[in-house]
Amino acid sequence: MTGLMTRRAVAVGATAAMLGGGVRAEGAEERKVEGMVYHISGGKYVTDYLGSQPGYKALDGDIDKVEIVDPTPDGGGLITRRGLKSGRPMKPDHMPTKLQRIGRGLDIFPLLDVDSYTSCLLVNQTFKDILEELEPGVHQFFPMEIFIKDEKVGDRYWLNICNRLDTYHPTLTYPRNERGFFEPVKGEPFSVVFSVDAIGNHHAWHDKFGQGTYISDTFAERLQAAVLSGLHFSEPKPQQ
Repeated sequence: MTGLMTRRAVAVGATAAMLGGGVRAEGAEERKVEGMVYHISGGKYVTDYLGSQPGYKALDGDIDKVEIVDPTPDGGGLITRRGLKSGRPMKPDHMPTKLQRIGRGLDIFPLLDVDSYTSCLLVNQTFKDILEELEPGVHQFFPMEIFIKDEKVGDRYWLNICNRLDTYHPTLTYPRNERGFFEPVKGEPFSVVFSVDAIGNHHAWHDKFGQGTYISDTFAERLQAAVLSGLHFSEPKPQQ
């Protein structure tokens, strides 16, 4: 991640080409404002071992029965009863509290600070403290004890991000279909721009019309400074 968080100016008014993908639109404005959006993921090991990476299974609870508090549609992506990565709060009922790590041992794959379970982030106390400082009381952190066989090897939190936003700029992101989803046409100009006004003071969110977990550059810089293992950043790059 060296050099990733150097300050960038790429938000309102930026073209898709400036974000690393896209066809420059004729006459597109280049009024720049400070700010950057990143995708974030966990579970990235630094190792020469070529075998399968470890995974997790719940020792209690039932993740398939966990439900979100409010599944009301809002015009964005489909919100299911289970609602993982919907950006909505979840009921604690049936949430696991103990996870068994399966696969090769800690000598090959040390316990990561930021990992992944059920496609959501599994984070350590430092990650939690930083996000809670930036957005106190917004997100849900469900405690998880990590075991290898019968031995407890660590504590983590299963993170449920509770911001559900539409952060695409309403006019500078195009083309969008009638439902609001970015829908480029091969060979035609397109642009993806994230709105500083829509992001506001949010630092972690799921986008109603995008995929993945988004974070602000402020949060990304704080995480990078903490040097957390397993963490991976990437810039959103639209596909045609």
